[in-house]
Amino acid sequence: MTQPTCVYIGDVALDEYYRLDEWPALNDKANVDALPPVPGGMIANAACVAAALGLDVRFVSALNRGSITQTLLADLNQSGVDTAMTVYDDSLADSKTMIFLVGSEHTIFIPRLGPFTLELTPQQLGVLASAAFIYSTPTEMKHVRCGEMDSDAVIDYCRARGARLVYDLDVDYLRDGSEAHFKRLDIAFFNRVGFDRVRQGLDMQAAADHLLSLGLETVVVTLAEDGCVVYSRSGTCTSPAYPVEVVDVTGAGDTFCSSFMFALSEGKDLQYAADFANAAASICIGKLGARAGAVPAAEVQARMRLKAA
Repeated sequence: MTQPTCVYIGDVALDEYYRLDEWPALNDKANVDALPPVPGGMIANAACVAAALGLDVRFVSALNRGSITQTLLADLNQSGVDTAMTVYDDSLADSKTMIFLVGSEHTIFIPRLGPFTLELTPQQLGVLASAAFIYSTPTEMKHVRCGEMDSDAVIDYCRARGARLVYDLDVDYLRDGSEAHFKRLDIAFFNRVGFDRVRQGLDMQAAADHLLSLGLETVVVTLAEDGCVVYSRSGTCTSPAYPVEVVDVTGAGDTFCSSFMFALSEGKDLQYAADFANAAASICIGKLGARAGAVPAAEVQARMRLKAA
């Protein structure tokens, strides 16, 4: 069966890992152990997970033509991700991320590449409009253009033709308090911290109800070791986390979100999607590397059966 096309718009980076015994105080110094760098990037990680599960994945990003870019794109291609829609801009810096591991926690530093525009051709716009879903963040989508169409016009065009817009708001908080983004959005993923910022004192159900009233169809909040809660107009469901020895939580959110969307693309209901996504995330955090969750659907299903036994 041919899988639906999905478009991932955003970052890919070379993840440089460092391990510390403890986080230093301000103006302090600390010794770190440098670990081997690996390809990463929040949106690219999610794209690799989707491809491993079997979706037809197109990746869109703005990058220079340097050797690091070529390494990153080759790795995406090997992971089954189509990178033909890459936009090249040699004024941009190399795309790198620095990840510092302390125990089971991590802190991520993301250098800014510089100003850029993701200028799409009409043909590429057609790919977006025909996709089952477009996966990105508000920060990434604001760069998208097509001729005279700005980002909002591109979003409206694609959604009017059936493409669902999905945002991972894990680290891309809407700090300006604007609700305009949510009125052009179908599915929103938050972690606990991100949702706390958005709900601004409301209880979780009331905050989710407000977001749904703006036009969203689904609001998903991940709660780390407490699993997740999914809000929709048809009701609310929860799914517990899977017990696992934590090795590296980097990429767990990306794995969760893409796995959730894969399950929805398979026609599964929200409860199954949440359970499937939690199972996939547990595989990711049990290994080192942001793309440890990029595994076939059968492996995730096996993890679900193991828990049910």
